Amino acid sequence: MTGTEIFEVSSEQQQDLIQWLAPYIPTCIALYRRIQFGHFEPGARILSSIDFARSPHERKAKDSWIIAYVDRACRPETEVWLAASWEHDTPTDDSKTPCADDLVKAMIKKISQFETPPKASTIVDPEGATDQSSATNGSVLVDRDQFLSHMQNENIVLFGSVHRATFTILKRLGFVDPDSAEVSGIPYRKYIFDITNGMVSRELPSGFEYGKVDPKNYSLVKSRTQIPRQDRTLCKLPSVAIYPAKNPSTTREPVAWGFLGLDASLTTLHVEPAYRGLGLAKSLSLRLFSEDMDIYCQHNPTPTGENNYIQERYAHADVATDNTASQGVCESLGGKWHFEVFWIRVDLLA
Repeated sequence: MTGTEIFEVSSEQQQDLIQWLAPYIPTCIALYRRIQFGHFEPGARILSSIDFARSPHERKAKDSWIIAYVDRACRPETEVWLAASWEHDTPTDDSKTPCADDLVKAMIKKISQFETPPKASTIVDPEGATDQSSATNGSVLVDRDQFLSHMQNENIVLFGSVHRATFTILKRLGFVDPDSAEVSGIPYRKYIFDITNGMVSRELPSGFEYGKVDPKNYSLVKSRTQIPRQDRTLCKLPSVAIYPAKNPSTTREPVAWGFLGLDASLTTLHVEPAYRGLGLAKSLSLRLFSEDMDIYCQHNPTPTGENNYIQERYAHADVATDNTASQGVCESLGGKWHFEVFWIRVDLLA
């Protein structure tokens, strides 16, 4: 049976980790991209049941494994991304369940040993959020009570983009916080995009122009979504905004915007109601995929040549199953729905 020891992956071992995960694309794309992106806080850790201190021929690819990126300083945003072998191979194979259960338990135990950093001075309160329908992903939609409960209990951790196979294990083992069971049960469709096929930025309708999201407009962005966001996170993310053509007599505010998340997912995509139906959401998405995806590759370059991996071709988005508008945008971009994921609050002491 596979051992259940969990190891910390050093910065020197991250390239080996990236190469290990590459063949499991697109299933592990959220974790893969999060590690590629970098921008790690001092307390962030990468944990693995694979000991990357061992030589490559000593690592057994046939064994089950689990890998996680953990950053408790991100509270109340996503603190953990993870991927596991049973998600990619045969998630319905009951013969792997005992091993998977042991690995999940070991990972939770390891995460529980990390202290929560001091609370950030700037925390997003979602009380004023107004629009759920335009958000494509990035975190579970929350209400005020759940948000405050999360922040007050250091043993509650937000796991993001959890594959249904692992969500089922976490829920069966009792790790899913029962106080957020209703939210935790909301599935998101994982759309995968092949960005080598026609992902080219396009011209906007007359009277509009592209730009970046100005930090002075972060409050506007946050008011249009119930996804918890902190300014310190938004300023790291690649963004595209659409503005009315320059007019010095008016204060410029964007009429549409979108970001690529910490895991390179299409996130916080929004078009103001008066400007919908003009194809602006698709234009934003194309611009982000064609202009900004390379930032996720620069920290962890992959091998080139005949054996070059194909994983850099892919982008992704998570869309709520009842968000037909965003599903339509993804499908118009050639996105394919591969599997379902969840944002869940995990009780480390369950």
